Amino acid sequence: MKADHSFVALAYGDSPFLADCLRSLRRQSRPSRIVVATSTPSDYIARSAREAGAELAVNPERRGIASDWNFGLQRAGTRFVTLAHQDDLYDPEFLARTMTAFERHPAGALCFTGWREISDAGVPRRSKLTLAKDLIRAATIGSRQVVTGRRLGLYLSFGNPLPCSSVTFDLSQLPGFAFEDGLASNLDWEAWWRLHRAGKVFLHCREPLVGRRYNDLTETARLIRDGRRRQEDLEMFEAIWPRPIGRTIAYLYQAGY
Repeated sequence: MKADHSFVALAYGDSPFLADCLRSLRRQSRPSRIVVATSTPSDYIARSAREAGAELAVNPERRGIASDWNFGLQRAGTRFVTLAHQDDLYDPEFLARTMTAFERHPAGALCFTGWREISDAGVPRRSKLTLAKDLIRAATIGSRQVVTGRRLGLYLSFGNPLPCSSVTFDLSQLPGFAFEDGLASNLDWEAWWRLHRAGKVFLHCREPLVGRRYNDLTETARLIRDGRRRQEDLEMFEAIWPRPIGRTIAYLYQAGY
């Protein structure tokens, strides 16, 4: 398994945090292949990849986030893939803990870890939405390492609890998998719900092994500003719950933005 994993760092624009992200991938206690995938090639991205000893893969199509993520999965060339987001930081034990979970539970289609919110300086911080997601996780799946069925559905029903950057895929368990084109904010949430409905096994490492940045530079912040996230959140809640309940949950969820 050690040689059959890739981190694919998804680079878009010239993020000031890309180099830190790549350094955190190089510092993993379990070695892995690293690829920087981008549809916005630049000297900065190429230099960051070169300095980190990472391969550079350029997506010739600029058709949105789903296209970039699917391109990353396709270019990985390994059974196990983590789509690393350029603004995030990975603890040195992220890959080791994740791969240990797959070794213990070979039926797992994906493994997700805990995460924490960090400032631009990398200092942990808390928000209302992060706290709410932590409480939902504790109430629905707790410390369980294997999550399936009704409990998984409940966990996914109150918002998007799994940032894609915390997830590692076993592509041998996911033939033909792709993120849904046309979504900008909730393509990962929609994918988790689709895999849950298909009966896939999710693995869980509860330790917060990923530091996630939220600031005005991130794509999430832009999607909140232009209203796209609110619309997609509403669509997901209405797909999961009866419409009146879905609308109520969406209203409460959006209050945490």
